[in-house]
Amino acid sequence: MIDEPTVAEQDADQSELFKEASVMALYVAVCLLAALAAVDEDAGHGHVRAFALIWGTTIGLAVAHAFAFRLSARLVAHGALPRDDARAIAAQLVGAATVAVLASVPVLLVGVTAEFDIARLVLAGFITLSGYTVARQSGASTGRSLVYAGAVVVIGITIALTKNILSGH
Repeated sequence: MIDEPTVAEQDADQSELFKEASVMALYVAVCLLAALAAVDEDAGHGHVRAFALIWGTTIGLAVAHAFAFRLSARLVAHGALPRDDARAIAAQLVGAATVAVLASVPVLLVGVTAEFDIARLVLAGFITLSGYTVARQSGASTGRSLVYAGAVVVIGITIALTKNILSGH
């Protein structure tokens, strides 16, 4: 007889999958912010360049991460890919795609000259909202949560800018 997971085990599993999706979403958001900060905003390329940058970066990061995660999961599991690890990879891919969709919305809605600026703001907003949510869920007041969110977005932007400086952009 197979034991059904308890409600607590199911909640823990869902929390773990949400964490995996969130980690990947934040990682992709910071990397996309760096990529968007490094581009020359030439309106002559139209929306195609913005979509290529957003989705190319996201897919590249997601595939590289899934490859590394899958390989290391198999290493630890002596060649097998445990079901929980396969579900974690799926959650990570959902997190990455969610951020790419968020960054793509401005490309669809605004003119070519503003799409990169608005996409950057959306990504910074996502990072800020994530920081705010973490602080509120930890029991912080609204004021402290706003300060924490501000610090989180400053750190995220600093990481993105540092990445560009170190890579020569």
